[in-house]
Amino acid sequence: MNIHTEFKLFALIGLLAGLLLLAACAEQQSIAVYVTPTPAQSPTPDAPPTPARVAAQPTTDPAITPLPTPEPPPPGVNFGPITGPQYTPEPLHTALPATLSAQPCRARVVVAGASLYTSPDFGAPVARPAQERERLIISQFATDAIGNFWAGTPDGWLPLSQEGRALAEVIDVRACEILRGHDPNTTLLGLHILNDRSQTEILTFVQRMKDAGYPVGTLKGLNGSEETLTLAKAISPETVLVYRSLLNADGMGDCPADIRLRPDPAATARRWLDGLKPHWDQVDADYYELMNECPAALQWIAEFSIEAMKIANEQGRCLLLFSFPGGNPDMQVFNDLLPAYEYAVENPCAPGRTHGIALHAYSLQDTRLTSESDVWIALRHRVLHERLLLSLPEAANLPVYITEMGIGGGTFLPPCEWIIRDALQYTYQLEEDPYVKGFHLWNVGSGAQWYDITPCLPDLTDALIRYYTFKP
Repeated sequence: MNIHTEFKLFALIGLLAGLLLLAACAEQQSIAVYVTPTPAQSPTPDAPPTPARVAAQPTTDPAITPLPTPEPPPPGVNFGPITGPQYTPEPLHTALPATLSAQPCRARVVVAGASLYTSPDFGAPVARPAQERERLIISQFATDAIGNFWAGTPDGWLPLSQEGRALAEVIDVRACEILRGHDPNTTLLGLHILNDRSQTEILTFVQRMKDAGYPVGTLKGLNGSEETLTLAKAISPETVLVYRSLLNADGMGDCPADIRLRPDPAATARRWLDGLKPHWDQVDADYYELMNECPAALQWIAEFSIEAMKIANEQGRCLLLFSFPGGNPDMQVFNDLLPAYEYAVENPCAPGRTHGIALHAYSLQDTRLTSESDVWIALRHRVLHERLLLSLPEAANLPVYITEMGIGGGTFLPPCEWIIRDALQYTYQLEEDPYVKGFHLWNVGSGAQWYDITPCLPDLTDALIRYYTFKP
């Protein structure tokens, strides 16, 4: 064997070894993750969805959304669970502490040489120096005679600005909005009420939270809950009522019956609201939820929503729009919704009030809490908010309500301790999103296939009172 042949032999052996090594590495790194997506439109909408391998990264900006999301489900089909054994949710934005309590309003010093004063006045005595990047808890806000902003802290008054120059910045959470007087001092948590079968338990919950000094922030009810909502509002005027009627111009359902045929959106909206009006008239709600997880193109939904807002404004009503299921809308076509957002900004539904946005959040797995689920499903509102800040910033702070929030698919009843932990953790997370005004915990009221958390309400009340009264 000559040297040249021997060299080629060794090279061939080396090449084969390298290919085998690469194949082994690739096999180790490849993790098969399967997702049961919402099925696309089909003539058999009740058929179970088929598992499909996760697609490769799309061309859309990964800073906006990592994967395309499926269309809203057809009637009777739920968004399927993520089932891969190797599946790990993406980390949530908010780390959860061992002991949960309401997040206080804080300020961060952003310059060197700042000071705390005994009163909100640069002529007042200095209480102590403030360190750059120091964080202080805020108890109140003030503005001095020449327009400088101040934050009251346990150690003194911190100037937020001086002659237009920022000295400290507010770390904006819900508590800051309450101190500014923009939001009432209520809970973020509310209840999704199916009917009036748990009226006594609901009213007891509302009364106990009112007596504790932390009124229930919001309640959402369907047909049959009208009296319960009215009585709850009498106990707790601060509570925001959301009402959705399943009874409509087409009989009973979540969406216009012909929505898959893509009828004229404006004409459909007029017919839809005409059919809803006699049912909406039964409740003096703060918001009326327009529809529920309807399978239509976003452009159609935008045009439908604009016409609905025009009609609602004539009626003196405020709407919650869209009601997308978890993981929706698809961010690749999200800009199709911008005309509806823009109309909501430019056409208030009442003095000082605008129409709002409804979204849903579920964990999609019966054994996983929503507050510990994938951020793209459970906290989809943050994805929408970031996109709006880029494309239509004036709409980024339209009020958002998570009008359904629950574990799994809403049919398997988890233990009460799971429900309570999930509710507190989700509350804690949403406090970082002041544009989210509340969420409706699924579900109170028996008599359907959905789970009923009525037995959990006493312990949930105790936990909420501890959450809001805890002092570290």
